Amino acid sequence: MTPATAAASVRPQILARRNRLQAAAGSVSADYVRDLLAEVDAALARIDAGTWGICEICHDTIEADRLQANPMVRFCLDHLSASERDAHQQDLDLATQIQNKLLPPCDLTLKHWEAHYHYEPLGAVGGDYCAVTPLDEDGSLFIAVGDVSGKGVAASLLMTHLSAILRSLLSLRVPLPELMSRANRLFCEGTLGSHYATLVCGRATPGRIELSNAGHCPPLVLRRDRVERVDCAGLPLGLFCGSEYPVTNVNLAAGESLVLYSDGLSEAENADGNQLGEAGLMDSLKRHCGAGAEALTHAVMQDVRRFRGSAHPADDVTLLVLSHRS
Repeated sequence: MTPATAAASVRPQILARRNRLQAAAGSVSADYVRDLLAEVDAALARIDAGTWGICEICHDTIEADRLQANPMVRFCLDHLSASERDAHQQDLDLATQIQNKLLPPCDLTLKHWEAHYHYEPLGAVGGDYCAVTPLDEDGSLFIAVGDVSGKGVAASLLMTHLSAILRSLLSLRVPLPELMSRANRLFCEGTLGSHYATLVCGRATPGRIELSNAGHCPPLVLRRDRVERVDCAGLPLGLFCGSEYPVTNVNLAAGESLVLYSDGLSEAENADGNQLGEAGLMDSLKRHCGAGAEALTHAVMQDVRRFRGSAHPADDVTLLVLSHRS
C-alpha cells in the first residue's frame, strides 16, 4: 500500500474520532477536548499536505504498525522524546507479557498425543497465533496455527482478538466447521475491513484429526516413509462474513505426525534471497522421520537456521508438531 493510499484509507478513522470527541465535549474538560481536537486536525492537515506518516524530524517513513495502531503519531521510533520512549517500552513489555500468557505450554503429552511447538516473533511481539488445548478427558485435543495481517504491536493486538474469539467458541463445544464460520463472522464484525487472518485448526481424537483451513499454509503429514500435503482450504478469516469452511479428515498411525506452521518458516530466506519453501520444509521433515514431537520441532528449526545462515528473519515463525503416540 502506497503512503497516499494509506493516508486516504485512514482519513475516515480520524474523522470518526473527531466526531466522537465533539459528541463527548460536554462531559469532559474543555481544554482536554480542545487539545485532542487540535491533534486530530493536525493529522488531517498532514494527510491533505501529503506528509502524513512522515517523521517531522528526519522525514523518513514512520513505522507502519505504529501508524496502524495510532494514526496520530508524528515521529518515528528514533526520534521519540525520552518520556515517549519510556512509555513505548512499557507498552512493548506489557504486550510481550500478555502474548506470552496467551501461548500454551511448549510441551503437552496426553494418552494418545504428544505436542510441541516453536514460536518466534519477529520483534518483541508478533502476529502469529498458536493453540494446543485439551478438550475432553478422553484425550481429544484442539490445535491451531494462524497468522494475522500486519506485524508488530498492531498485529499482536489482532492476534489477541482472534485468540479471545476461539477460546470463547471452544467453550461452546461446537463442531469444527461451525467454530470456523463463527470465528470468521466475529472477526469480520470486530475488525477493520483491511484486516484478515489465516488459520488452520484441528480437532484430534485417537488416531484421527479433523482439519479446517482458512487460507493458511497447507498442513503436512509425516508418515513413516513420506510427507503428505493436506489440501483443505477456505478463505482467510475477515474477508466475507458468510464464508464456509469444509473439514478434511486425516488418520495418523502410531509414530506419525501432523505439522502446522506459519509462512515465516516456509518463506525463510538465506543470504542469496532464496526461500526454504514448502519443498525444503518437507525435505527437513523426511530427514528426521521417526522423531517425537519435541525432537522433530528442534531438528526442523535447526535446519531452518542452517539454511538461513547470516540472513535475518523477515517474519514471525511458528512450527507446531502433533505426534500420535504408540
